[in-house]
Amino acid sequence: MSDQTAGDEGGDVDERAALRGVVEEFFERMADDDRRSTVGELFADDATITVPGATFEGSDAADEMLAFFAPRYEWAAKEYDRWFVDERENAVVSLGTLYGVDNDGDEFSDVSYVDVYEIRDGEIDRLDIYNDLVADGVVPVGGASGVGDDATATGSGSEGANR
Repeated sequence: MSDQTAGDEGGDVDERAALRGVVEEFFERMADDDRRSTVGELFADDATITVPGATFEGSDAADEMLAFFAPRYEWAAKEYDRWFVDERENAVVSLGTLYGVDNDGDEFSDVSYVDVYEIRDGEIDRLDIYNDLVADGVVPVGGASGVGDDATATGSGSEGANR
C-alpha cells in the first residue's frame, strides 16, 4: 500500500493527515456493522454522494446511500491500495479493491474501485464512488431486485432510497 500527495512538496503534512483521517474514519465505520449507521455524521448537511446508478444529496445522503446498497450485497469492505491527497483542493482519492458477500451468499473479491472525496471543514462534502461491481457480475446490470434500475435517486428522506 502506498501514499502519494499531489501539490507542493512542502505541503502541510498535518492538513493532509486530517483529510485522510476523515476518509479512514469513513472506511472504518462502513466496515463495522455496529457503526455503519453513523457514517452520516461524517458528511456535510449539503453533501452529494454519487455511486454507480444513483446520486444522493442533502442531510440524508449517507442514509440513502446505505439503503441503496442494502439489496445489492450482504456486506462489502474495501482494501485500499493507494491514497492521493491534495490539500490545496481538499481532496482525497482512494484506489483499491472491494470484497464481500452478495445477497445470494456468494463471496466476491478483487473488484476494482476508485473513490473521490472532497472534504470541507472536516466533513465529506462530496463523494464519487466508481467500481466494477456490475462488470464483475456481482450485481446485475440495472441494480438488484429492480431497485434503482438505471435511475438517479436524488432528494432527502426515503425518496432517494427507492425502497
